[in-house]
Amino acid sequence: MLHTRLIPPVLGPLLDRPRLFRTLDSGVTRRLTLVVGPPGAGKSALLASWAGSLPLGEPAWLTLDADDNHVPRLLTHLAAALTRATASRGGEALRFGDGVSVPALLDEVSGHPHPLVLVVDGFHELRPGPARSALLQFARYAPGGLSVVLASRREPDLPLHKLRAGGELTEIRGADLAFTHAETAELFRAHGAGADDDQIAAVVRCSGGWALAVRYASVNPVRGNDPHSCLEGWSQAIRHCSDFLLSELLDPMPTDDQDVLLRTSLLGGFSASLLRALTGRADLNRVLRRLSTEHDLLVRDDEWTYRLPNPLMRGVLSRELAERYGWPEVSRLLNKAARWYEDMGATSAARRYAAAAQAHAAGPAPGGGILLPPGLGRVGGGASPRVPAGDATRSPARSPARSPVRSPAGSPRPSPAPLPPGEEAATGSGPYAAADSLTRSELDVLRLLPQGLTLDEIAARRHVSLNTVKTQVQAIYRKLQVGRRRDAVRVAAERGLISPRG
Repeated sequence: MLHTRLIPPVLGPLLDRPRLFRTLDSGVTRRLTLVVGPPGAGKSALLASWAGSLPLGEPAWLTLDADDNHVPRLLTHLAAALTRATASRGGEALRFGDGVSVPALLDEVSGHPHPLVLVVDGFHELRPGPARSALLQFARYAPGGLSVVLASRREPDLPLHKLRAGGELTEIRGADLAFTHAETAELFRAHGAGADDDQIAAVVRCSGGWALAVRYASVNPVRGNDPHSCLEGWSQAIRHCSDFLLSELLDPMPTDDQDVLLRTSLLGGFSASLLRALTGRADLNRVLRRLSTEHDLLVRDDEWTYRLPNPLMRGVLSRELAERYGWPEVSRLLNKAARWYEDMGATSAARRYAAAAQAHAAGPAPGGGILLPPGLGRVGGGASPRVPAGDATRSPARSPARSPVRSPAGSPRPSPAPLPPGEEAATGSGPYAAADSLTRSELDVLRLLPQGLTLDEIAARRHVSLNTVKTQVQAIYRKLQVGRRRDAVRVAAERGLISPRG
């Protein structure tokens, strides 16, 4: 049993991935390499393929499982992996006595005359406790001749910022692991699966390059000539991926984190403010950091905007959301998103979410096919209303033409208020922009209002205090003669102070 855990797993045809091999090759000159990604991202397959190409020779390899949460067993297995790797090179093998400890492991390795690479696969199997602490201690204080590669579904609790700053860390993340068009085509050829370029492109687009889905697709090749029906061509693969994702990713998560992740599947790009409206969670920022950093599930497009990038994963999660809570709840959440956008003045996005809510009020859209997240349309078949692909950074579309608000005939407009020292009035292209006398700082704040950021978030982005932003927003409302954010955005767009798209 242990022997199979001391060698790279056999996972079918292995694919050379030179772009990632180069990253791993550069990592062996550093103390630590992390390969972090969600379940099925292809971490083990990548490392197994790379292990056979190392010019240093076969690396020490240890695949962890739940039994390794016992410290003596874990350290014995580490010693066995290092002994096996050094013995296979024909030189003098490392030897460890009974009752091996972390200092003893480090001592013995430091005296070895040749460079060593240790791959530890499945770090997420270790629960918080003594065993995980022992492995992290070993990795952090590895001697100069040893490079450690950790593969995990979650980021290890190490001072990664220090390792990055010291140039001692190499990282491969979920986005890096996603299969490219060329890699997908190569894998299909390795499995003897025939598919043309359009079909390969459709598989990559539908799966997001998720390794598990791409591998399933290569075993259950696409049938037919229509690339838009790619998912329907391997529905059995979709079921396998769905079962795997729910059992390996969702079920181990705390219930509250599951609830947040499921709701992200209804959205494109989103801010914490929008998701808070859908969940009511006061600790949402902390949950989003866990999902984006520790689990590597969410991508951050900028400081405030997140998105779940994998379309297949989003489809699986949105269907799970509907199965758990029912389609009326999906419709209710989409309506909440529509109201949030309406409050932000983003009327175009609000209409799309409202249409999606109405379409899914009684269940999935008719017409068959594989459903993507509600409102995002289906793969194959007829179209259904589309939720915007990006939201938190989406500014409102131009409202229908309205007559500008004018002063009564003959009544003078008030004189502009004096500007603070160092400020100059901002002028837009609209006929009444100059009369509003917005300062440059106020205009900068105005441009952020359509993005749905809270005042706290605007203050952080502009590196000023919350009170400063509150004062500036009040001044904007006064000068635009409005009382709400959505009206400020609408009037500012009409007067040319901001573009219709922010």
